[in-house]
Amino acid sequence: MTDHHHHDHHHAGEMLEVHEVRSRILDSIKPLEPVELPLEKAWGCVLVEDAKSPYDIPTFASSAMDGFAIRSSDTTNAPATLRLVGSAFIGKAPNVSVGSGEAVWIATGAPIPEGADAVAPKEDCEAGEDTVEVLTTFEAGNAVRPPGQDLKAGDVVVPGGRVLLGPELGMLSTAGFPAVKVYPKARVCVVATGDELVEPGQALETGQIPDANSFTIFGCLRELGIDPLRTGVIPDDETLLAEVFRTYSNKTDCFISSGGMSVGDLDVVKKVVTGMGRIDSYKVAMQPGMPQAFGELEGKPYFGLPGNPVSVFVCFELFLRPALLKMMGRGDLDRPNITAIADEELEGLPNRDRYTRVRADHVDGQWHARVTGPPSSHLLGGVVKANGLAIV
Repeated sequence: MTDHHHHDHHHAGEMLEVHEVRSRILDSIKPLEPVELPLEKAWGCVLVEDAKSPYDIPTFASSAMDGFAIRSSDTTNAPATLRLVGSAFIGKAPNVSVGSGEAVWIATGAPIPEGADAVAPKEDCEAGEDTVEVLTTFEAGNAVRPPGQDLKAGDVVVPGGRVLLGPELGMLSTAGFPAVKVYPKARVCVVATGDELVEPGQALETGQIPDANSFTIFGCLRELGIDPLRTGVIPDDETLLAEVFRTYSNKTDCFISSGGMSVGDLDVVKKVVTGMGRIDSYKVAMQPGMPQAFGELEGKPYFGLPGNPVSVFVCFELFLRPALLKMMGRGDLDRPNITAIADEELEGLPNRDRYTRVRADHVDGQWHARVTGPPSSHLLGGVVKANGLAIV
């Protein structure tokens, strides 16, 4: 890509390293404004600050089993015959207390009645009409779940920065939070441009291809819990494109477009964008995915990806995924990295990092990687068979 636009800082031919581009992008991305969301809407979002329990969890002492609430001192010389004075059920305060020589039938999870300090499991008792014989001696606290056993008032229920999944939501709800402050999911607008593109399923004239890129991006975004807006295919027409960007700019946090990045009179995306924001286009020392652009469009981050399907996928993984995660308040921006044995020769390039699509498998305590297809950046089949990218 030659840089014939005055706002580009890089000379043609000069290439940026992957890590430079990545840190440049990440430095300019800020987390979105936090919002208060009800628990069910907050799933998958990142909690902004520590949620602390307003009370002890559980708040009351309860029975760990079905049996009889007793005073442990009454069982010192077991067996002991105690008078049955009532029952304690789950979900309500007991309406009886346990005096000396008395017992109360109790259900698992029911609050311990006043005066009792232990529960005798029903297996260790023989109940009559209005008495119960406790057969063994019990210590104070037997089968009693103390208050605050899970968390004490003021303890951190879920730490800030944590992604809210099932257990976190359960814990927040236990601590009485109906809603929490989270970083929202990013709203992302995906624009596919190109006169050669048609929607999948339409009849193809010679020279036309179905639009793969916006669906690849769409799928990668869904994996991050983002529900993207897909504009559909927009022809290479400045007025139409400008209109799309304007229409969507107030319903999105970020724009992604693919194609329209290369040299020549057809790079309308660049022209349109130049009028509406500040965009840098540059070459990255990588294969696939050399020509890229990043900047701001109507005040929102804008990512311009190359037109090749494999480049789109690889660039998404290396740059967009971490940027979007940062936008949504995540601290863990990277996929796991492993060291593997290459099962065949991996071809490198003299001055660029090559991201080769590989299938990594764990065999006999060791990761092995084998190439899943030719390195050309227009062949998406190799990506479908792969589960990793080898960095050569």
